[in-house]
Amino acid sequence: MDPFFDALVRYETELWNLIERELANDPASSVGLARLEALRVVDAHGGAARVQDIKDDLVITVGAASKLVDRLERDGLVERRPNPGDRRSALVSLTAEGADARAAAEGVAAAALARHLAAAGVDTAALTADLTRLRTALMSAVPAIHAVATPAAPAVATPAAPALTTDPETEAPS
Repeated sequence: MDPFFDALVRYETELWNLIERELANDPASSVGLARLEALRVVDAHGGAARVQDIKDDLVITVGAASKLVDRLERDGLVERRPNPGDRRSALVSLTAEGADARAAAEGVAAAALARHLAAAGVDTAALTADLTRLRTALMSAVPAIHAVATPAAPAVATPAAPALTTDPETEAPS
């Protein structure tokens, strides 16, 4: 494989682990990184998101998103209510406890990330722009990553990109 790919994937995993450890060791935080990311998605959707929105924003399977919401609901961080715009789906809303957990964990994660990036001397604005440009190019080249339905197979079959899933036990990417 390409050294860039290896470096990028290893860095993402190590960064995830760093933030996860900071969240676990800080008494202000009551959630891990996977749960924080789901709470952030709900918050970003105006405080009410569908499981499909969580799936799409986190680029995980619908099953992983549904299980994640089940755990958040069980822990009192979100609640489901009927979707008035679509009876086939429910809206997932932050509870007061979920909003507090998101805010506290987001502060811990942001501080840990800021310390790490400052120590590394990284130009975060430039890096963010580069990563956004790379992701946009990838999504344009491989629209099936976000496709809701699988289109008919092309005349020459190409391998599908695997969806990122989370390990239900650790909630870490697998």
